[in-house]
Amino acid sequence: MALPKQIEVRGAKVHNLKNIDVNILLHKFVAISGLSGSGKSSLAMGILYEEGSRRYLDALSTYMRRRIKQGAQADVTSVKHIPSALALRQRPSVPNERANVGTTTETFNVLRLIFSRLGSPVCPNGHRVAPSLAIAEAMSKSGEEMGQITCPTCGVKFYVPSAEEFAFNSDGACTECGGTGKVRQLDENKLIADENLSIEDGAVASWSLPGRNFMPSVAEHAGVRINVPFKDLTDKEKDFVLNGPEKKYKMDFLSGTGRVFHDFNALYENAHQAVLRSAKSSKSERAQKRIAEFFTYSTCPVCHGTRLRPELLKQLVNGKNIDEVEHMQLGDLPAWSKEVLAKLPEEMHQMASSLIKEFINNLQPLLDLGLDYLTMARAGNTLSTGELQRIQLARTLRTETTGVLYVLDEPSIGLHPANVDGLIKVLRKLVDQGNSLVVVDHNVDIIKAADEIIEIGPGSGEQGGQILAQGTPRELEDNKKSLIAPYLNGKADLMARKTTDKVNSDQIKFEIEHYFNLHDIKAGIPVNQITAVTGFSGAGKTSLILDSLVPAIEAQAKGEKLPKQIKKFSSPVHNVVSVDATPIGKSTRSTVATYTSIMDNLRKLFARQPLAKEKHYTPSYFSYNNKEGAVVEREL
Repeated sequence: MALPKQIEVRGAKVHNLKNIDVNILLHKFVAISGLSGSGKSSLAMGILYEEGSRRYLDALSTYMRRRIKQGAQADVTSVKHIPSALALRQRPSVPNERANVGTTTETFNVLRLIFSRLGSPVCPNGHRVAPSLAIAEAMSKSGEEMGQITCPTCGVKFYVPSAEEFAFNSDGACTECGGTGKVRQLDENKLIADENLSIEDGAVASWSLPGRNFMPSVAEHAGVRINVPFKDLTDKEKDFVLNGPEKKYKMDFLSGTGRVFHDFNALYENAHQAVLRSAKSSKSERAQKRIAEFFTYSTCPVCHGTRLRPELLKQLVNGKNIDEVEHMQLGDLPAWSKEVLAKLPEEMHQMASSLIKEFINNLQPLLDLGLDYLTMARAGNTLSTGELQRIQLARTLRTETTGVLYVLDEPSIGLHPANVDGLIKVLRKLVDQGNSLVVVDHNVDIIKAADEIIEIGPGSGEQGGQILAQGTPRELEDNKKSLIAPYLNGKADLMARKTTDKVNSDQIKFEIEHYFNLHDIKAGIPVNQITAVTGFSGAGKTSLILDSLVPAIEAQAKGEKLPKQIKKFSSPVHNVVSVDATPIGKSTRSTVATYTSIMDNLRKLFARQPLAKEKHYTPSYFSYNNKEGAVVEREL
């Protein structure tokens, strides 16, 4: 029996797909194109990925399936011959504050092995011991003998650090900062948002943190006036707000939905405690971001930002400690690795070469994807969306899987045109390894590089969801139904806007001394003009605008200190609205209306109607997120 050559999708009705039938080639690179909202992701993610991953999970035992979150069956009549599927999403999750490029890509794991086995340690008496096979063999022993060697100079026995001890997320963490490289202190100036506000109007900033909204009521119950400006409170009242003792108060409490709780045991938390306890208990990334605003951060005085115990930095490989290697650019590491191997004793070459080879193999996909400018020490939460997605893709490529369906959602997002060739090369490598590849993208070069194109349209939303054209790039170039054909054959008229005169010479001027890869930058942004900031991926666009310019304008408006990287700043603009690539909340209870606050206005409108007033319906009765408005038969 011949092996199937295509995935057969019949009766696809996910989201706006119009009951479509389509075949997707296996073991090929297939691009799905179309206008935004036409149904591309519905086909790729909603059907191909969901069905491919769900069927794989269905093959597991019931015990295993209970521990894995499974998607619902897609709204489709049938899907035949679909392999196990993996998805690389458009918006990868942002790594936590402890993650960096080295840990995220797992290259740091191999580097730790290199330092533990090929390193030059220092004995307790200060004698440096040259790399030898004896050190590597000692690391392979078990029990108390693991890592124990004898200094050839003074004869003292000591332990060489293991690979685990070079990990700042476990054994090797600096005892002062816990392996973060930074120490934080609560900034008392940020506890009070505005002394001109009353407590009930939000004067105490830390009481706006999740779970602390009833603190003003508790403070009032304790005798603090909450309806006068904070600056007019007595010293005793202010001290209670900032430093008052933890105590339970029995009181009646009115919730935000209008419900009254009688004899409610409320635990009082002062403004300091509200921040510190929120920092410990909150699991939400969004909440942690808000909490971080109450702290100031400085480099750890013990490890000086290396995140490791200072004694671990004594061990060297080719004259460098592990922190110095972490701060080298990825593009320089293959040459450094080969130099390490060349300088080791001949007896170590066979063992060391396998480690060096693994290290370089881990780096290569990152270099192919144009990430050679990054360092392993670069914090994961400072990476752009495009960088995160390429790291995710590099990690996938390194696994060398076969027979998998990879579904990629806009892998070119955030990429400079010069980086696209490297991405296409990596996509081709996935197919060459024996996998099937489906890519949703708008980039014409990526679409042209595909073996087959499936175009969905003709419009967005209700006007989309149909197969417009399908075939090779060459076939689509001559397809009159295809909307992308003019862009494939080069006949499309590209819209260009005439440059306007500079009617206003005012500029936002700022200088940056040093921030990531920005060094001694002077910039001027003209006001009342459209300014585009472009450059290679990782050139510093995000660092310049989102991390420097936007916070500087916000700080100036609030009368706060400028970001530390800003050397000089002057701006005629005093307000800024930032729209970035951060995805909106993924709660199943959220809708477009709730996220944009349209629902708030609708609820107020309905609450003002005569029947609502007659029945004493408040706006909360028209919300499906609380008991008054939600359907009672089942939980929404």
